[in-house]
Amino acid sequence: AVLRVAAPSGPGIRRSHSAPMAEEGEAEAPWSVEVPQRQVNFLLGPNGDTLKRLCKATGCDIEVSRQKQNGKKNKSVSYGGQTQFYEDADGGGEDDEVKVKVFIRGVARKRLVAAEVLTAVANGEDPEDLAARAEGALVLPHELQHPDREAWARWRLLTAAHALGATGHLGRRTLRLALTSGAALEGPAAEAVRAAAEEVLQEALELVEIKVEALDALEPEEAASDMAVAPLVDQYGVMVQVCDQDDNALSEFITVRLFGPPDGARDAADILAARFVDAKATASILQVPGEVQAMPSEHAADFAGDVEALEAEFQVKVHRGKTAVWISGANADKVAEARKMLQEMLQFYLPAAFHLVEGLEAAAIQKLLEDQDLGVLMAGEDCVVMVDELTRSVWICGKQRAAVLNRIEVAKAAAASAPRVNADEPTAKRRRTSALSHASVAL
Repeated sequence: AVLRVAAPSGPGIRRSHSAPMAEEGEAEAPWSVEVPQRQVNFLLGPNGDTLKRLCKATGCDIEVSRQKQNGKKNKSVSYGGQTQFYEDADGGGEDDEVKVKVFIRGVARKRLVAAEVLTAVANGEDPEDLAARAEGALVLPHELQHPDREAWARWRLLTAAHALGATGHLGRRTLRLALTSGAALEGPAAEAVRAAAEEVLQEALELVEIKVEALDALEPEEAASDMAVAPLVDQYGVMVQVCDQDDNALSEFITVRLFGPPDGARDAADILAARFVDAKATASILQVPGEVQAMPSEHAADFAGDVEALEAEFQVKVHRGKTAVWISGANADKVAEARKMLQEMLQFYLPAAFHLVEGLEAAAIQKLLEDQDLGVLMAGEDCVVMVDELTRSVWICGKQRAAVLNRIEVAKAAAASAPRVNADEPTAKRRRTSALSHASVAL
């Protein structure tokens, strides 16, 4: 079986340096390159897609043998009057020493480029990376090598790349970045995307793991969907995973594992410990890290007094975490009432920092949960947003209030213009946090 791929017409590969004229490099430009048999499937890609991309990017026609599936041991590839045979001794195994000739057709300068790419494939480089680079993408190595760090980086890259008009694909060892416009990623744009991507990769390396030994009787299997922790998942990408337990082991504890940025993960762990260790109802209010703690001294004493009065009235405890002010208590209804009052207090004492938008339609809330532009704002250090499905409200903290309010108006308009669906038919929910689901769940 022979796979023949013709290069489509078009601009071909983008190169940052001047390529020689076809006549000048004719003698040096090879017409074929030998690739180890073990690399052929990687070169082809699913349904030959990778090879097609390489052909388009290099502007050459490339022909490579595809291993037969009919049991025959002899394979061949022919081009321009030449034929290359190789044998598969056991009819199905692969010999790492066997070389398969890959033929190239095109003008000399493009054959040189194609030969360079195919040689890299022969040396073990990822053809997808080479195809992306040939198409004008930026390919960066990474050393995450950890499923949860990679999952968090994918989530964070969604907004980091989106902010710069780019997309990212994180593989096992490399990160591929390309402009959504399809143009080559070069010059200042490439430097900006590179800087943003490297910052994300560094943040992923600094994530921490925290474990909470939860009481089995309190059903900690629900920890991943806990309403008080959900805002920290949306804002910081904190991953909550309930560890598998041996069915034959008798234990009153189940380990809940959190993985994420240090401050957000610690606050989430404290909330879950109150819920699944101390058997308390909990609720949270996000803040820009340290916002309440940095309250001006002329207001801090009065605020502390009002908090004490709130605790006494509702029989709750108010905790001041780095990323969240959260409440715990024995009665869930009183905790919810205390949370509402605490939001009013924060808006009174720090009106420039906190703002609550209420009365939104469910469809607008869903639009906000999937809004990448809102995600870009939330990725900044001065913007925290809680989109609450239950109360249909949005809590805003930080200096980007006007921009967030604009995204709310956009979501409301989009929801109003969207076609109505049957209320009895469940709709698929998309979220910015969907990328976090790629993290391992069985530990």
